[in-house]
Order: sequence, then C-alpha cells, then structure tokens
Amino acid sequence: MPIKVFVFDCGGVLLRDGDLTPYERWGERLGLRAEELADRLWRGDLWALAETGQLSDREFWLRAGQELGLDDAQTAALREELWNTWLVDERVLALIDRIRERYPVWMLSNATDALESLLKERFRVADRFERILTSARLGVAKPKVEVFQELLRQLALEPGEVVFVDDRAENVAAAASLGMHVIWFIHASELERQLRPYLRQDGDGSCPAKHAEVMEDDE
Repeated sequence: MPIKVFVFDCGGVLLRDGDLTPYERWGERLGLRAEELADRLWRGDLWALAETGQLSDREFWLRAGQELGLDDAQTAALREELWNTWLVDERVLALIDRIRERYPVWMLSNATDALESLLKERFRVADRFERILTSARLGVAKPKVEVFQELLRQLALEPGEVVFVDDRAENVAAAASLGMHVIWFIHASELERQLRPYLRQDGDGSCPAKHAEVMEDDE
C-alpha cells in the first residue's frame, strides 16, 4: 500500500529543548527545583484540561500563575521565557522540506489552542504543514487511540497509507496498533536514516516494511 502522507509530532521532534535555565531561575524564585516547576506546569491537572481543550491557553496560564502565586505580569513573563526555551530543530525542518517534495505533511500534537499561532508567528514553520491538529482542538490527547482514529478520519486514508513520527514510545505504539507506519524519533540523524527509503528519488512511495523501524533510546 503506497504512503500518501507523513504526520509529525511537534514538541520533542520539530521543536526541541534549548536553554532551560529559565526553569532554574523561575524555580529558584518560587522555591521549587526546575524539575518541580516543570511537573507543576506540564504534568498536572491544569495541563490535562488545557491539552484537551477544556481550558484555553490563556485560562491555563492565568490559573497556573495563580497557583504559583504570580500576578498577571509575572505570569506573562513566565510564559514568554518558557516558550523561549523551545528551538526549531533545523535538521528536522530540512527533512520535512525534503518530504514535502513528494508527500503532504501534517502535524498532530498534544498542545493548547495557542500552538497554531505560535508556529506561525513565533517559529514561522506553520506553512510547512497541510494541517495542524492539536489535542485541544480534537478534545482528546495522545496516546489515546481515539486521537489517531480522528486523524485517519480527517485524512480520509487507511492506516497503512500514513507514516507517523513521534518522540514518545506510547504514542508510537498507539499509532502502530492501528496499522500506521511509525518512526520513533530519537534524533535527527536517526530520523534521516529511517526516512531514506521514502525519500529515494526512484522509489514508488510504497513502504519498505510493515512498519518503519522503531528504535530504543539508548543514549
């Protein structure tokens, strides 16, 4: 069955960690370790509500700031500084551009309703994607199988016509369980190696195996 579309995750794949010292600086200010601050923001109940669209991005930050004892100006500064810790992986972006020469590329990300505007205005990469689907817009987050079923419905494709790239093993496993071809993202060099069969100029777009190879992160 020929491949017809590639679907990329965002955070951890296209957007990668840069300078994380803002977590340390804000954590010290709040009496928290950097890891504790990250856990409070990204692994708590508020984030679970925001990433499934039950809170807007604005509501998420207002409530998170209140819980941390910050006023509105401090909360806005925290949001801005933490978003600045993300950087576009230029090697991944170059690979996406190569894929776009032969295939449409979509994005599927666990994110708030602000992701589309951030990718367009801050990171200037939104134009690389035919569609940007977020868990907040869909009302369900990876790795729940329903998010992948909705992706396939919107694509109007069979699972075997889709290649899905993500950095989290549970998300890759969920996509693979439906029959999608998967690539577990470790780093750009490994991604390029696994993409090579699809990018051959003389290829016909068919998948070289039932699923693209899934690698364990042994770094």
